[in-house]
Amino acid sequence: MIYIANPLYDAVFKFLLEDLEVAKRFIGIIINKKIIDIELLPQEKIIQKEDIPIRVQRLDFVAKIKQDDGTNTKVLIEIQKSNKSYHADLLRFRGYLAKQYQIDDLPIITIYILGFLLEDLPHAVTHVNREYIDVYTNKKIQLRNEFIEKLTHDCYIIQVPRLKLVLKNKLSELLEIFNQDYRKSKDKIGSKVLEIPYLPKDKDLIKIYQRLEKANADEAMREKMEDEEYLEMVYDELYGDMDRQNQHLKQELELKDKLLQEEKAKLIETAKLLKSMNVDWNIISNKTGLNLQEIEELE
Repeated sequence: MIYIANPLYDAVFKFLLEDLEVAKRFIGIIINKKIIDIELLPQEKIIQKEDIPIRVQRLDFVAKIKQDDGTNTKVLIEIQKSNKSYHADLLRFRGYLAKQYQIDDLPIITIYILGFLLEDLPHAVTHVNREYIDVYTNKKIQLRNEFIEKLTHDCYIIQVPRLKLVLKNKLSELLEIFNQDYRKSKDKIGSKVLEIPYLPKDKDLIKIYQRLEKANADEAMREKMEDEEYLEMVYDELYGDMDRQNQHLKQELELKDKLLQEEKAKLIETAKLLKSMNVDWNIISNKTGLNLQEIEELE
């Protein structure tokens, strides 16, 4: 049994990846590439919302990775972690990436570690992989183009609640460090310590686990985690309901829009049928709500 600090805490996660040797191993396992060199970019940032400081958990690296064909590629690796499914977090993910496309001249790889579920994506780890396709022949293009590489990106999405106590490979052993079933104090949502029943044999994983053991033994780190818990509690009391209501409203609007689109599609089919029967267009317009130009364009 080994005891590690819970890396879902921002302070622990940052401590883990500030060790560049650990970062090389951690990121390399997730993207399944050998990382030759890596540099941590300045990323510490506080967003002030009203009178409550909310720390944006974002880590940026510039890395040189070895491709399958033996060539080396320099890329920007962006890691974002969020423990709550607040609407604001989802907007932050999207907004930050858009900003990076404007200022960086490197291909981007994004890794999202989510402490919540994406209800319509029932997979613990998802790789959104880019492919080049010749549209005329529908065949995959094997080469890579610098212009395209800088405008598109690979994306890895890890949903912590979907992680299971099943060890299948090196990646699943790595992700055990996020598995909240190992919380030492399961009666508390944000337990600071995970009890892992074994130490992996792989040397890369050992390095990562040992880094988290060190964090667990650090009293200053414990204090940072307690501060984090307090800020999260205050934020949730002040803004949690509002964020959840906004998300609920967004889902309702999306559902209403979908229903309207379905209803319009039915009206269009009705209009097509009436038009094919040479019904007067004004009558069709009154029956379906479509204007005369829309009716004219129907095929």
